[in-house]
Amino acid sequence: MATFTPLLDILADVPDPRRAEGKLYKLPHVLLFSILAIVSGSDSYRGIVTFIDTHRRTLNRSFGLKWRRAPSHTSIRYILQGLDPIGVEAVFRRHAALLHAANTRPGAGSIALDGKTLRGSFDKFHDRTAAH
Repeated sequence: MATFTPLLDILADVPDPRRAEGKLYKLPHVLLFSILAIVSGSDSYRGIVTFIDTHRRTLNRSFGLKWRRAPSHTSIRYILQGLDPIGVEAVFRRHAALLHAANTRPGAGSIALDGKTLRGSFDKFHDRTAAH
């Protein structure tokens, strides 16, 4: 799908910690589909798998994939938790900079904030809830 090509290209720069034998699912697609699932309301690894499984045929057709089934929730967890946070952050900062440059008028700017993240009070991976 041409709309997602720039994002997939950027996601391809996220370092993949998996061994070559363990790469049945391409990391950029797993990341993109996880993002789409979360934006669509999924809030767990099982939710991501449900999203991929529900839309698998459309995703396969749109992205030229041949996934016979969605990855298991443990595979999604293993992939996402194995990523280097610094490498992921660098890629997303680059993506945000490209979006900002493409949509900025001279003399105008934008900023996006997530208060819980800024305070460091929310950590889903380590089962730490938001501080109120």
